[in-house]
This record gives sequence, structure tokens and C-alpha cells, in this order.
Amino acid sequence: MPALLLRTVKSAALAGLLILHSGCYTYRLATHAQSSTDELVTTTKTAHSLFWGLLNKPQVVMTPNCDQLGVNGVSEVTVKTNFGYAMLTIATLGIYCPVTISWKCAKPCNPTDTL
Repeated sequence: MPALLLRTVKSAALAGLLILHSGCYTYRLATHAQSSTDELVTTTKTAHSLFWGLLNKPQVVMTPNCDQLGVNGVSEVTVKTNFGYAMLTIATLGIYCPVTISWKCAKPCNPTDTL
């Protein structure tokens, strides 16, 4: 009996460690055609999908920091979720699904001389 209890405790401890150390998944979109700004400032925002994306479709994430630089694009976009977000999505059966979106602005174009 003690061997079975020890095996159960070890299995539960291993399962707990796997759950606690499970990472998040990340999708990264980058372009080499437009390099990022020299400051390498990454802006992050949490986006929320409701009712499997039907309620807020399409969702637009504004980039006011890139607009202030006079840039018409971004050089890198990252979409991440973590264990907590995944559990929240599962608990609500997909009705609520948060993700974290990060982006880096592209470098402004060099000014050209007037003709």
C-alpha cells in the first residue's frame, strides 16, 4: 500500500509541475523589409474576443505610437496567450478569449530633398 501511495504522490507532483511550468504559445510576425525603430519600444495591449469572435468582429487594434512617429507600418507583431488565459477560455467554453498583442513600429522613412 505505501508503494501505491508514493507512486500516486509522485504522479500528482509531476502533473502539478507540468501544469505550473507550462509555457504560453506565441505567434510572431516580422518583416525584414521594414526594420524597427531605434528605441526598440514594444507596445503591448490585451485584446478580448467575445462569443467566439462573433460579437467584436473584426477587432481592430490601433497603434497611436506608430501614428505619432509618422510611420505607416509595423516591423513586428507578436500574439501571445498564457496558461491563465487558456484556462479562462476553456472555463467559458470559448465565450471569452483574451490574448496579448505586442508590436514594434517601423522606422520612419528618411526625408528626401524637394525638387
